[in-house]
Amino acid sequence: MVSRVEEVVQSVLDRVVAGEYPAGAALPPEAVLAEDLDVSRLTVREAVKVLEARGILRARQGSGTYVVPSGSWTDLAGLVGLARVDGDERELVLSLLEVRRMLEVGSSGLAAARRTDADLAALEDSVERLRRADADDDVEAAAEADMTFHEVIIRAAGNPFIVATYAPLRDELVRARRRTSAFREVREHALVQHGRILFALRTGSPDATKAAMRAHMEQTSNDVLAYW
Repeated sequence: MVSRVEEVVQSVLDRVVAGEYPAGAALPPEAVLAEDLDVSRLTVREAVKVLEARGILRARQGSGTYVVPSGSWTDLAGLVGLARVDGDERELVLSLLEVRRMLEVGSSGLAAARRTDADLAALEDSVERLRRADADDDVEAAAEADMTFHEVIIRAAGNPFIVATYAPLRDELVRARRRTSAFREVREHALVQHGRILFALRTGSPDATKAAMRAHMEQTSNDVLAYW
């Protein structure tokens, strides 16, 4: 369940992205924000702290809290929200796929050398769940099974920094996958590509696994272009 603080974080972020609170401008006083959002001042204070930690806001001693120019943002949710307002949704998804390609091709090579039998079993299970979801035309289950497959590989790479880098992408990737997984052709492509990646992982060859993952990322990009 989303907390009140999280709701206020999203509300303020939405206003920043929409330009209601433009770059360089000060936020309204805490009491005004609290009344406007119908929450306590403590809730507003905690939400502002979260947005400061995420680099969206910056407090100035004795002056107030100001919106940081978007060119300096490092917060994924904020950047995605801004891109969604300013541009084409498909272009946003393709940009995120470029990030996935950089993370997942290298990670799959590490996973080939470090994966365990338990990792392979989890991958086999996700492929089977994707197969069942495809047969049942269950888009939600297909999207979840697809993402689980990739998350297992990310974890199997054995590097916590990769996991931490990938985690903020998940919500957006699931959102995109729900849309493309509505097409049977896309699900069938994923089943074939996941099978090839799993085969390469079983061999333990980093080069073969990276090649299989690279081909999958290319197919995914083509699917977005064709079916979005």
